Amino acid sequence: MSHNPVFNRSMQTGLQAAREVPQDLVDAEFSKIAAKNEPMTVEGTAGKIAAIFVVLLITAAATWFFQPLQALLLPAMFVGLGLALWITFSKKVMPGVIVGYAAVEGVFLGGISAMFESQYPGIVQSAVLATLTTAGAMFAAYRFGWIKVDARFTRIMTFAVVGYMIFAVINLGFVLITGGAGVYGSAFGWLAGLVGAGLAAFTLNLDFETIMVGARDKWPVDMEWRAAFGLAVTLIWLYVEILRLLSIFNRD
Repeated sequence: MSHNPVFNRSMQTGLQAAREVPQDLVDAEFSKIAAKNEPMTVEGTAGKIAAIFVVLLITAAATWFFQPLQALLLPAMFVGLGLALWITFSKKVMPGVIVGYAAVEGVFLGGISAMFESQYPGIVQSAVLATLTTAGAMFAAYRFGWIKVDARFTRIMTFAVVGYMIFAVINLGFVLITGGAGVYGSAFGWLAGLVGAGLAAFTLNLDFETIMVGARDKWPVDMEWRAAFGLAVTLIWLYVEILRLLSIFNRD
């Protein structure tokens, strides 16, 4: 015990206060600390993916059935792009922003699906089925080792996707300025659509690898949200590319 009476009184007061803290409050604080130290798991990531798509499907269905919301197609596209860039380049994982992104993308997908369905009846059902089939095939190829996600594959895919995105932005700018259909309305539209759908499909393997590596290496649990977001972005991209490709084939 210290000979300093002030220190002794302070220590006694502190010990007394510690004894008076409710045990459930202490347990709650320890639970919070333990939760922060939990590792990322495949199951946890699957739960986050499910949550993202529940939100997305709700807003997509609302836009599909409530026609005035379809006018928000273009604003939703740009807002979704902005949110995606923010989430991607932010050092902090932001679950709320990711859920907001899902809601906005649902409006975009509901609007664009309704637009294509009005022109080509039955196309949305075909696009959804093709997206699910392609995603399932890619997952099987990844799980059975038919596609090896190594440094070379990652490098090639990164350059290819960046190149395609630059092309897509230039084409979108041309469409908005001229009011035309861009490359997708030309004789080479089907080729551009095939390239886009193919890149989106193979990018799924990068998402699968991210989830598996994160679970294996015990990344922080909040990385489940980032991994789920990455997979959701790729699936949305794949669906839009397939929808556009089917519209080209129906038109021709």
